[in-house]
Amino acid sequence: MKNTKIGTAVIKAALLLPLALCLSSCGAKSVNLNDYLTIECNGIDTAGKASFSVDVEQFVEDNAEALGLEDASFGSLLVVYDDFYNKLDGELDKTSELSNGDKITFKWDDIDTKKFKEKYSVKLTFSDVPYEVSGLEEAKAFNPFDYITVTCEGFAPYGRLSINRNGENPISGISYRSDKADGLSNGDKVIITAEAGSDLKEYCMSKGYLPSETEFEYTVSGLASYATRLDFIPADSMTKMDSHAQDVFKANVAKNWTDSESLKGVELIGNYFLTPKDASISTNTYNYIYFIYKITAEHEEGGTFDYYYYSYYTNIILLDDGTCSFDLNDITVPEGSSFFGSISGEAFSTGKYYYKGYEDLDSLFNKQVTAKIDKYQYESTVNQ
Repeated sequence: MKNTKIGTAVIKAALLLPLALCLSSCGAKSVNLNDYLTIECNGIDTAGKASFSVDVEQFVEDNAEALGLEDASFGSLLVVYDDFYNKLDGELDKTSELSNGDKITFKWDDIDTKKFKEKYSVKLTFSDVPYEVSGLEEAKAFNPFDYITVTCEGFAPYGRLSINRNGENPISGISYRSDKADGLSNGDKVIITAEAGSDLKEYCMSKGYLPSETEFEYTVSGLASYATRLDFIPADSMTKMDSHAQDVFKANVAKNWTDSESLKGVELIGNYFLTPKDASISTNTYNYIYFIYKITAEHEEGGTFDYYYYSYYTNIILLDDGTCSFDLNDITVPEGSSFFGSISGEAFSTGKYYYKGYEDLDSLFNKQVTAKIDKYQYESTVNQ
């Protein structure tokens, strides 16, 4: 990097010298270009930046006589300045990521000293210039994650990540990104990344801070979860749901059957448990638990027959303390009716009576499980 402006020194030299350009007849003057080189390093320790400049303006002023600038016009002076400005250059072997104590070297370009000697009667000399970095300020320690709070809300496996700022960050312009933000369960690990432009460290260092971390791993915990397996549901919760379902059924029998005494048996034969096939599936129902019963009833003319009945609950939640949350009142049972002997819905008739439920287990399964198979997978403990 070189000075690109012609300052007052050059203008002063032009005014003081005669206005004609000629070669000196007194022999070539030896000039060490290193005398006109300045190397600087600034910034923060470990991220310092080095630059250099060649003071061509001062070079021309100091050596005006040797350059033959007698009676030179201002335009001629500019020609000489530009001639040297375009040729006196080089480079540093390292310019960034510098620390105090680092040693760097400036190397001059391959300058045609013979040509300059012939043209201006100036013998240019130069050599590599070593430079030891010093004076860089120490960066302030800074953890960008001290200024955010990460939480996870909702129910597993559908937890949602939230990143909130919890204090005034000393560096503005930093944003945060997670590699996963939803569909989360307890134990899932999420990578949170701090970002600012193309390089967080460089950005922070430009503000006088050194980030101790650029990302951190957050482990999801504390979420209540929708039950995803039947055996996750505590036995006492299963007993409560079964008992309530049987009470609801028997109350319906007492209220609606012509002869409630014709009910001879209610047997729980197992459960169907449905959960979404994929956490990305949009749904308001995250699980179904069916209680499947074999009902034994008496024909009006004598003898008994069996049919199948269900009750189900939805969105069973497992809590951190090992208990289970569900709504006993949110129960679904078969619905059907008879109108002048025409049966509709989930019902069938035998003799002069109709019953809500299914004559065979396959029909119940097809209606309640197979119909949902496009979105849900199922477990079954039904033993028939």
